[in-house]
Amino acid sequence: MARVTPYGPAGAGLSRRNVLAGGASLGLLAVTLAGCASSGPSLYTLAVVPGQAQAGGPRFVEVRLPSIASGLDRDRIVTADSGYKLSLSATDAWSDSLAGQIGHALAGDLAQRLPGSGVFVENDTAAADPQVYVDVSISRFSTGPSGVVELDALLAVQPAAAGAPYGPGTLQRVSLKGDAAGSTMAMVQGLSQLLGQLADVAAQQIRLLPPEAPSASTPVPDASTPHAKHG
Repeated sequence: MARVTPYGPAGAGLSRRNVLAGGASLGLLAVTLAGCASSGPSLYTLAVVPGQAQAGGPRFVEVRLPSIASGLDRDRIVTADSGYKLSLSATDAWSDSLAGQIGHALAGDLAQRLPGSGVFVENDTAAADPQVYVDVSISRFSTGPSGVVELDALLAVQPAAAGAPYGPGTLQRVSLKGDAAGSTMAMVQGLSQLLGQLADVAAQQIRLLPPEAPSASTPVPDASTPHAKHG
């Protein structure tokens, strides 16, 4: 994975960082393996979607690798969730782990909305401690019973200092619905749009956090909301 420098003031003085920044480019919605159709499944990836830039925000934001419901966390794409039954595609798969794709798409979306912040994903190479952590737990990520794309998530935004969360953050349930999807391509595009809407919510919450972190001489208390372990 290429290393890039954060866009704008957040990039000043850094030499090693794999960061998604305000100038993040849009990803392709689908990648198909070369060769005949029988050589393997069609591979799909989530895309960063444009959003309205918001003033303010911390210098660095870390998006933790999201927690994914076990029924969704698989190579083959879950195309529908009726509430009692998951429908799995026989021919279409994610091009990378779903948690990794959601994490990087969400980070790219946040970078579009917070152009003054450097946004990166947990476990990406980083040279500085974040001022904010973003945690997401995904429970629905497909078309729902009515045939429209749906995203259900638990979103947590937590201020950080000295490499650890501190103080009160925000925790909220976010349920989003998009358009009807008659194909896997349409569903992946719709889910990418819903992740952009989730990033809108996260960006608003980030901007409401206290602007100043404790100084280096101030002891950092234990986080009020522990970071959930990822399976």
